[in-house]
Amino acid sequence: MTRMKNIGHILFGSLIIAGVLFPELALAQDDRQRLQGLDLARDLCSGCHVVTENQRGTAIDGAPSFPMLGRSGRSNDHLRVWLSEPHPVMPQMPLSEEQIAAVIAYIRSFAD
Repeated sequence: MTRMKNIGHILFGSLIIAGVLFPELALAQDDRQRLQGLDLARDLCSGCHVVTENQRGTAIDGAPSFPMLGRSGRSNDHLRVWLSEPHPVMPQMPLSEEQIAAVIAYIRSFAD
């Protein structure tokens, strides 16, 4: 058990050092996560929400747009709950934690 813990610390430390020495790797990961979030948003959310700045068509009345959500200042925790628990008229869509993080990263990209 201790050996596994040590290996975990070494790997974690290596990732931090890699992120400091090669920040473009971290940026590339962020970009991949945002793109995954965009794909999920288009596939699962665009029927009810406007998910891009240039999306044609309208959202269901009262459904907030993703660009508006990104600029709203809502916390990641708030968005995580919003994506995890169906809200009125939202169909049941069980997203994994990784998918939720990707959609949040995509929503956050509108605040940049």
